[in-house]
Amino acid sequence: MNGRTFATILLLASLSYSIPLLVGQTRQTEVESAPVNPNASPEARALLHYLYSISGKHTITGQNNFPNHVARWTDRAYDFTAKYPGLYGQDFGFAGGDNKDSVEARPAMIEEVKRQYERGAVIALTWHAVRPSDDEPVTFQDSVQGRLSDFEWNELITPGTHLNDRWCAQVDVIAGYLKQLRDAHIPVLFRPYHEVNGSWFWWGGRSGKNGSEALYRQLFDRFVNHHHLDNLVWVWNASGSPYVPPMADFYPGSQYVDILSSDVYVDFDQSYYNDTLALASGKPIALGEVGAVPSPDVLRKQPRWTYFMIWSEFVEFGNTPEQLQAVFHDSRQLNRDDSELALPMTAIRQVPTGRVVGGVAVTPGATAEAQALLSRLYSIAGKSTLSGQKNLPGALNASTKNVIQYAAKQPAIYGAELEVPKASGQSAFEARQQIVEEAKRQAKAHAIVSISWHAPRPTGTESSAAKGSSSQLSDFEWSELLTPGTRLHERWLAQVDDVAKPLKQLQEAGVPVLWQPYPLANSKDSWWAGRKGNRGTAALYRQLFNRLVNQDGLHNLIWVWNAAADVDSEAGDAYENYFPGLLYVDALSVSLGHSPRGPVDSQLAWIGAGKVIGIEFAAGKIPPPETFESNAKWAWFLIAPDDTGNAPDRSKALSKLYGSPRVVSLPLTGAN
Repeated sequence: MNGRTFATILLLASLSYSIPLLVGQTRQTEVESAPVNPNASPEARALLHYLYSISGKHTITGQNNFPNHVARWTDRAYDFTAKYPGLYGQDFGFAGGDNKDSVEARPAMIEEVKRQYERGAVIALTWHAVRPSDDEPVTFQDSVQGRLSDFEWNELITPGTHLNDRWCAQVDVIAGYLKQLRDAHIPVLFRPYHEVNGSWFWWGGRSGKNGSEALYRQLFDRFVNHHHLDNLVWVWNASGSPYVPPMADFYPGSQYVDILSSDVYVDFDQSYYNDTLALASGKPIALGEVGAVPSPDVLRKQPRWTYFMIWSEFVEFGNTPEQLQAVFHDSRQLNRDDSELALPMTAIRQVPTGRVVGGVAVTPGATAEAQALLSRLYSIAGKSTLSGQKNLPGALNASTKNVIQYAAKQPAIYGAELEVPKASGQSAFEARQQIVEEAKRQAKAHAIVSISWHAPRPTGTESSAAKGSSSQLSDFEWSELLTPGTRLHERWLAQVDDVAKPLKQLQEAGVPVLWQPYPLANSKDSWWAGRKGNRGTAALYRQLFNRLVNQDGLHNLIWVWNAAADVDSEAGDAYENYFPGLLYVDALSVSLGHSPRGPVDSQLAWIGAGKVIGIEFAAGKIPPPETFESNAKWAWFLIAPDDTGNAPDRSKALSKLYGSPRVVSLPLTGAN
């Protein structure tokens, strides 16, 4: 990036939060906010410059997430406040398997960081480093909170020793992930060896020039001078507590620190603020971790905190909704989509913010038709419910015609299934072409098009109709499926790219699609479903999203995540175990195998954090009209295809349902 471009970024960042600067003042600010890495990237410089500019004026809200939880706690913060935190925090982890701190989550975590940054979030990364005498994965208490002997410590900070070599190998793994963010031009607030004045981590509690500060300087040198990680803004961190030594005893020196931060979990004593401010000597300061959020009153008394970050589950279990709302809606605090933060971050990224709030599609560059469809769903939710009927491949509009015959109304939504059973005798290409043509015809008659995809097993060893445990992939097959470069992953890519072709035809025809792939995510009925963890069902959904959007160029899809309501959540199959995250989902739906008994939308609404939701009914289960009075959140319903014929009870039930003033249908046009 040339000097003129960088100057433009700085100017935009300055202007966007309405701070008038004279030319001389701009030069002075740039000098004062110079990063400690002389080769810092333009993005890192611009981010640090921005933090200098808001110091004393605003505080950015922030939320941490465990590696294997992707964005669960950020989503939860939005659920409580209707605001996305301005800062997205993550950790590199240390544990194994499906543990919330699993190191296996690192690749997915990096991808989520990229996505959160594209949406406008400031990125903050922490590293609970494994004791260098141990090998990952470890347990928290035995390693991260373990100790090194004095001899081991001296070996650690002495180049050429065996333990120093082990440490280098350890940090080089983390450097590899940070390089991915560097190459993506993403600046990172990097906070290593945190709470350094405490003795509860192996790296902390050692004062003096050869103590904890020496380890911090050693990491700085390796990352900056060996790995050239010029995208890092270096955040030094201590614990704000009356039970630990003074933070100044562990400070590595101003030439190694861009931002000073304190972790506060008890109370926001003015002394912690004063001590951090004094040691900073004009550098920005921040609250690296908090349990309970600082109140607006605290932040007015301690105005120089440039951001705070709530530690993961504390957003729910350490705060009341009232506490969170008071802070996130306070005029001094900056959330992700507030213009005082969104505009400078846009200038830094030099790309659109791609906001999600308020019913904006999660697909970057969504077509105008897709955005209009999503806006329509939001506008109708809570007021009325769009009617919908699914149809079988090979009988493209038979079920829809039955509704017209029985109810004398045309469903507002035309539903189809994109996967064609092998027993049909049709080739997938021919059958999908027929679906595309019927979908175009329905869209021309003003129906919304909804398409689901019950994908065939990518091994090719089971038919698409296979259900239950017999269709499940082995653990090895699942790992191969999610691993780029494997034969099974390549088979999956070919499968997805074939499905993209008919969807692309609809995009070219200007037809938006309610797209529901891999349905019943929390069930055990299909090969893709029922796998928990960061590399489970949710990971496959995110993988599909990235392929269809970024590789196949599909921007006409409204992404609908679907779960089964009949699964016992107490058995560990709660929706959140399979939910891919708010940034991959436009809408949510739940499938019922029975008539609803009381409100069934509360849990779906909880995990959806305000996103629009719908409901599906099994064949032959036509809901009574009062369903949409007790479950007022449903924006649409879909009824499964039914081949029972002109049964009197079905005709009566459909007439009653479509006669409800809350159920929206289309005027009969003769199109069907």
